[in-house]
Amino acid sequence: MLKNWLLMIAGRSYYHQEQPPGRLFRPGDILGYYNDLTAKTKWRGPVSEGGLPLNRMQDGRLVIFPTTIAQKALGHYDMWLLGRDRRDLEEFMLLARWLREHQDSQGGWPVWSTLGFTCSSNYSAMVQGEAISVVVRAHRLDGDPSWVEAAEAAARLMLRPVEKGGTARYMPEGIVLEEFPSESLKTVLNGWFFALYGLYDLRLSKTVPALDIERTLGETLRALGAFLPRFDAGYWSYYDTCRNLASPFYHRLHIAQLCVLEMTFPDIIGPVAGLYRRRFEHQWSSGINKLKAVVKKGLQELWNPPEVLLR
Repeated sequence: MLKNWLLMIAGRSYYHQEQPPGRLFRPGDILGYYNDLTAKTKWRGPVSEGGLPLNRMQDGRLVIFPTTIAQKALGHYDMWLLGRDRRDLEEFMLLARWLREHQDSQGGWPVWSTLGFTCSSNYSAMVQGEAISVVVRAHRLDGDPSWVEAAEAAARLMLRPVEKGGTARYMPEGIVLEEFPSESLKTVLNGWFFALYGLYDLRLSKTVPALDIERTLGETLRALGAFLPRFDAGYWSYYDTCRNLASPFYHRLHIAQLCVLEMTFPDIIGPVAGLYRRRFEHQWSSGINKLKAVVKKGLQELWNPPEVLLR
């Protein structure tokens, strides 16, 4: 566990590599992904006979994990746009087809039972959003209507209330998208970002008129703007609304995500996103704040060790 945490701090874990704003992201168009996942293309673990990455659980089991599939796919799509290497395009389509073929009858990709977690829903808004971003791009490449059907089903499940097995929490502030759906509020900031950009890509694709994505996206952005103060510890950012501090990796990721949010929605959430981006950047620039955050984060994890099930 200590080794995994130190790798995360150093940004050397496969799951915690630097993810700055996407090099080819352009607001208003479906080009590169909004943050840079190209490092995810360098998989050094085991692979299936079909060439899919296999995640090793702590108990030794090898599983195909939807999060890894979606993020690696988005990384390969950006690599293809950057270099036009046919191998990246083929890898992207291989991973995209796996997502389409393994989407369940509810429209989602179950994750928590695979990891042994008990959540109110077996789905994650983050996984749903990233998968939507993948299938929307796949549809742009080959035009097969089955991609649209997959995207619509994924969005409908994402927006289903948590208490009904979905990943959305409908609150006075708006729609909160939950990476880890639970009975009580336990909202993860970075997972919320990944989820809402799936909706953003779906809106840009204009392929699912039956869903009022414009209104839904506005509702979740309104909620995010109201919630951002809850993620500010004063000297560092919180990972979630349970006041767990972000690791240095996640603090930097929050800064990058807020930067892209400013670019994408300057009128809706730009000012408040810019405010907290600057606050988090100032916090990051302080050696004292950084040391305080790392020490407190370490103590939090000693008192309440996380269940790290992938290695």
